[in-house]
Amino acid sequence: MNRALLFLLALGAVGARAEMVALEDNELSGVQGAGFGFVLENILLDANQATITINDITNGSGQNVPISVKEFYLGAAGSNKGANLNPVTTGRLAHPFTLNLAKGEDLRSLRDDGQWVQTTPSNVAVLELTFPERLSTGGNACIAGFAGAGSNCSSRASEKIDMGVRFDFQVAAGRTDVINIDIGELAMDGSYLRLWGDSARAQMVGEARLNIFAKTLEITSCATGTLNCTSAAELAARTIYLTNSYANVALGYGKTQPLLLDVTSNGQFVLELPNPLAGATTAAERNSRATDFYANAPRTNVVVDNLNFGGARPSAGVAPTGGYNFGSNEIRGLSFNYLKATSHDL
Repeated sequence: MNRALLFLLALGAVGARAEMVALEDNELSGVQGAGFGFVLENILLDANQATITINDITNGSGQNVPISVKEFYLGAAGSNKGANLNPVTTGRLAHPFTLNLAKGEDLRSLRDDGQWVQTTPSNVAVLELTFPERLSTGGNACIAGFAGAGSNCSSRASEKIDMGVRFDFQVAAGRTDVINIDIGELAMDGSYLRLWGDSARAQMVGEARLNIFAKTLEITSCATGTLNCTSAAELAARTIYLTNSYANVALGYGKTQPLLLDVTSNGQFVLELPNPLAGATTAAERNSRATDFYANAPRTNVVVDNLNFGGARPSAGVAPTGGYNFGSNEIRGLSFNYLKATSHDL
């Protein structure tokens, strides 16, 4: 596997000179460390013949529930579900992945209407991990041949990836449940994770934007060649096909509804989006918060241009034939007034 990381050190300075010079305090205050960007060049992961077993996950009776991770691959688009893998370069110098430490007032998020807005609070230091950006003008098709996903992705067709993985769960003795996932022409432009400390809550908080654009997504509940999965018809009957699908998942609006990250005393993870009006003491403050939240908080959209249960895909990227076709399905403009998710033992 040929792997290379091209790091761009983005260090702004008051002036550029050919020699090192001493700076006064007022000059040092203007120096900004903007983090770094990187590109993933010639990436190819082929673990089709490998198995990673995750143990020490127990059920309510204390019994081990092993999870086997198999058939993992990642490479250039057009791999035919990992059968023909080639290296892929994702991100480029003009639009890299970045890891930044920035002031909250300097960060912006792209709304669905193409406007950039501040979502993080001011006067906080934010650690930010970003994928290649989405653009307000220009760019490339987020999903090839599907205008509904937009054309403001910075990734070009050659920078999209194919990836897949299979999970085998042994929840009950003598029985193995399978989930096999294959994604074609995946791009995640505009995704980011931002983290900072909230002194009033005495905990780490953040906000996240998860964008997933995929030409194809197939979820299969059996492993080829196993019981009831030996023929093409049996395999197709246990497969869900998504064509031209994308999700823009927004978790948190840092100003008034940061994503709260916590761990309980018994080791369970907790993700919470509080009520954005919590803590507002006057009607005027509540009205101001509500107006800002509903106008500027990023929304969640989930769009599937074609959803098919069963059937078969005639060729890569084409909607399946046969089975049951549910057609187009959309959820747009979803916001969370309150959300709390907690992990539990099996």
